[in-house]
Amino acid sequence: MFSNLLRSRSTRGAAYEETTGWLFFTPRPGNFIAAKELFFAKGYKGVSMKEIADVVQVTPAALYYHFPKGKEDLFTKMIQTLFVEEGVAGIGQVLETTHDLRERLNLLTVSLLKLPIDEQFSMLLRDAKEHIKDPENQRIILSLRDRIKQQVMDIFQAARDAGEIRTDIPVNVLVSLYLGTLRESKSIQGSRQASPLVTVLLDGIASPAQRSQH
Repeated sequence: MFSNLLRSRSTRGAAYEETTGWLFFTPRPGNFIAAKELFFAKGYKGVSMKEIADVVQVTPAALYYHFPKGKEDLFTKMIQTLFVEEGVAGIGQVLETTHDLRERLNLLTVSLLKLPIDEQFSMLLRDAKEHIKDPENQRIILSLRDRIKQQVMDIFQAARDAGEIRTDIPVNVLVSLYLGTLRESKSIQGSRQASPLVTVLLDGIASPAQRSQH
């Protein structure tokens, strides 16, 4: 009876395999990390569901059971899990621990430098965007950079409102300046460069009162 049940489930397309009982894909971060390495190495178009299945050691049926639209669904869930939910949301929680501008920028910089968001990642997103058609999936992928930009915007806007930084430079320009500096710093390994980067930036944009305190 048990073997019949396995065969029945397999024929319905569920994620089971009789050779070892069954292999069931669990959408946990470890599996998405393995998929991420494939996408980073070969690009969105260059990766197949079979290759992902081999890497995470399940059958292709197991992946399609969880992601009926195939690679598009899997890629979107990977971005949402590793970068949006665990990455960006976690940064927001860290920033809530202090209201000091310098400390908040240091914490943000350290966190963003740890995320693999660099030119290679940008190329991967551009590659994926050309092939992902579902509007909701597109929204989730685009929300990653939007949420990072919004976090930076909130920090600078709060600092400007509090008189901690100069008011003659628009906040959106400061955001672009910060993100550009951060992007160029990705080639430097480790997070020890976070404090020097923040110091250089704040020395230029801090209000006179703030500069006299440091």
